[in-house]
Amino acid sequence: MCGCAWALAMLIVCAATGTLAAEASSASSRKPAVAAPNLRLGVAYNYFHIDSSELTGTGDAQTTERIPNLDGNAGRVDLIGTFPIFGPVGGRLLGRIRYGNTQRNLDGGGRGNNEVARYGGGAELFVRDPEIGSFSVGGGFDRDDGQGSIIGDQWNGAGRASIFFPDLGQGPVDWVFSFRFAHQQVSEAPGNVDIDSDHYAVSGSAGWYLTDNFQFVLGGRWERSEEEFSTEDDREGFANLRWRLPGQIPIELNLGGFAGISEYKQPGFRSDNRLAYGVNTGFVLRFGSGTTLLESVRQFD
Repeated sequence: MCGCAWALAMLIVCAATGTLAAEASSASSRKPAVAAPNLRLGVAYNYFHIDSSELTGTGDAQTTERIPNLDGNAGRVDLIGTFPIFGPVGGRLLGRIRYGNTQRNLDGGGRGNNEVARYGGGAELFVRDPEIGSFSVGGGFDRDDGQGSIIGDQWNGAGRASIFFPDLGQGPVDWVFSFRFAHQQVSEAPGNVDIDSDHYAVSGSAGWYLTDNFQFVLGGRWERSEEEFSTEDDREGFANLRWRLPGQIPIELNLGGFAGISEYKQPGFRSDNRLAYGVNTGFVLRFGSGTTLLESVRQFD
């Protein structure tokens, strides 16, 4: 009886030891979240248009109010440093500057041309297995400086999940799902007005690597902006092309656009749907990154 118990104990110990050894070997063979510390510089230009609308009042008077069309454009520069922390965990530090012209005034009053400069930064933590996918969370702070001494302080948070599909005959695919929330307080506006606004955005996309250096992305997003005097719900589809140029210069070109419906809501009036569309273009310079776009996105960015 004792011999049988001893043999059984030895089998359990050997099985446990083998399992631990296999897990240790598997963990040691896994690629880290970040292959090497790296830096990337992105420069982008965006243009958007939203059609005008006439709102009809909900009361007996049947009053109407015309909301003019919106046209805006902006240039943006992003500097992102990515670094390993340990094993599957990595981090990012972000800095950004944006300068644009739009017809939306930050104070929620009259509409007209308005120039806004935004600058800020943030940080993210993420867990990534280059063979499976990644999950990241982070936050940041931005400040808006506009015409008329308008200043807006914005705090934001975001989450992002990616699933990396291997090449099953049609090229590798990156499935990406993200959520973002931002709260902004506008101060030092004309008339000493303090205004809060909230912004929510949810998006999902699939990016096919037609080659290791060329990706085609299709996706959709929902955005909601709640300001003091109005609310907008945007439902859009978008497409992007990403192409890393061959050669020694690590440059990636981007071109994309979106189209959808912007639903405008204002107290006392019926909501109205407006056509919205836009285009974006830019480039990304990578330093200390991978040799292909696929490798850079899954192991370095």
